[in-house]
Amino acid sequence: MTWPHKISFETGCGSYRVPGFILGLDRSITQHPTNLNGFNCSVGVGFDLSRRWFPGVQAFNATAAGNGSWARTDGDAQLAAEGVSGSTAGRTNWKLVGATFNFGQTFLLRARVHPFWRAEFGVGKLDVNFHGEFNGCSTEDVGCSFPIIEPAEDRVTRNIPIFGGESGIRIDVSRSFQLRMGPYWNTGFGGNFSARYRF
Repeated sequence: MTWPHKISFETGCGSYRVPGFILGLDRSITQHPTNLNGFNCSVGVGFDLSRRWFPGVQAFNATAAGNGSWARTDGDAQLAAEGVSGSTAGRTNWKLVGATFNFGQTFLLRARVHPFWRAEFGVGKLDVNFHGEFNGCSTEDVGCSFPIIEPAEDRVTRNIPIFGGESGIRIDVSRSFQLRMGPYWNTGFGGNFSARYRF
């Protein structure tokens, strides 16, 4: 097989769930939703190093959202300075865009259905936006006779390292067309379905 025939193009999408503890890794975020749910889609280029090994590169866009409480250390300090106490709740939107290098291995080479695994590492840009409402009272208003209700917004952006992995099955539909499916992890987890075309 000549090297142009070893190049492949792959695209896929799947479910995406971000556990709340991932948000908690940012020490400035003290309250957050339990989890965020959404979708993750990717496009990539691969190269068949051999029948078993396949390195490649891919770009992805993962979005998720969830409802719940929200608080950050600087916001808590500001409320205390203003003599106000209360809680903030609303919707948190997560967007992670990045690029990774990946490599993987395929098994049962003579069959049409192959188990596989793939690991990846790279860098991503994380953008978390919160939109909600603050409900509270002045610390001097003991019975909260005059509640304070105000819209609340916040945003956190970070460049983060990406470490992920995927496993599942690959189905050889034809010599040049393959399907892949299985669970994965990419700063969140889910199930992915992808199509791969090779010249």
